[in-house]
Amino acid sequence: LSNCASGVGEPRMSERIRVRVGGVPEHFNLPWLLAIEEGLFTNAGYDVEWIDFPDGTGAIMAALANGDLDMATPLTEGAVTAIANGASARFVSVWVDSPLLWGIHVAAANHDATVADLEGQRFAISRHGSGSELMARVLAEEFQWALTNDSWVVVGGLDGALEALPNGDAEIFLWNKSMTQPHVTDGTFARAGVLSTPWPSFAVASNPDFLRKHSTSAIEVSTIALQRAEQLSKNPDLADEVAERYDLALASAAEWAEEIRWTSPDADLDTAMITQVASRMQRLGRIDEVPELNALAWFR
Repeated sequence: LSNCASGVGEPRMSERIRVRVGGVPEHFNLPWLLAIEEGLFTNAGYDVEWIDFPDGTGAIMAALANGDLDMATPLTEGAVTAIANGASARFVSVWVDSPLLWGIHVAAANHDATVADLEGQRFAISRHGSGSELMARVLAEEFQWALTNDSWVVVGGLDGALEALPNGDAEIFLWNKSMTQPHVTDGTFARAGVLSTPWPSFAVASNPDFLRKHSTSAIEVSTIALQRAEQLSKNPDLADEVAERYDLALASAAEWAEEIRWTSPDADLDTAMITQVASRMQRLGRIDEVPELNALAWFR
């Protein structure tokens, strides 16, 4: 694929290039942390800073758009929606090929509820444009539920949902199944079902101003992280490390380690997938039209 934007990047500079990267504080992003800790970016000439965004993809895309981040690992559907709605960002690559398993959570007192029982109830979401909202729309479409402005309660993330559902301020919360497992185990949430994304779960996106100045760097930084992810996926102790770092039960971490597939460092960006996601978001009413690909992605 050819680069669809002007310029193909900067020459290697002796001074380190600072790169601010953000994402959710979850095990999907462990390769970035390891690459920083092990000096892999430093050795390649980059000063990479990782910034946690516990509030999720909506907050990540806002930070990318306003220049507080240079690169990030948002949810694929959240990135497509934000960019199509005018956020200043572009896809650089896919980060995680495997789908994300979204737990469909209710308050523990409602533990007998099935997903079909939840029609007409309110979704707790981290913010509008977040994965928790977009996947709620996917769920509602699958069950043919009508949604209104009253269907949404903005809670700011997992911590907000841990208060909202038991207090009766909202009834349904979609979030990464493995990260919510401790709260199912301790009886705060019950899980009515699981919804899998029908596309790769996470992308690497970048601010266009950063790309115009440092496109080669953005691609190289992404590739270094993906190479570390490839190594990590072959580590027989992956589940143990994830369980320790993210305070998960070993069984949950082992289940996740069996499911995770980071993308290949050499993979081209799947433009058909991006168009598919954009078309689905248009059908769900979250974007008005499917943008041209060069408005969504920065090609190698």
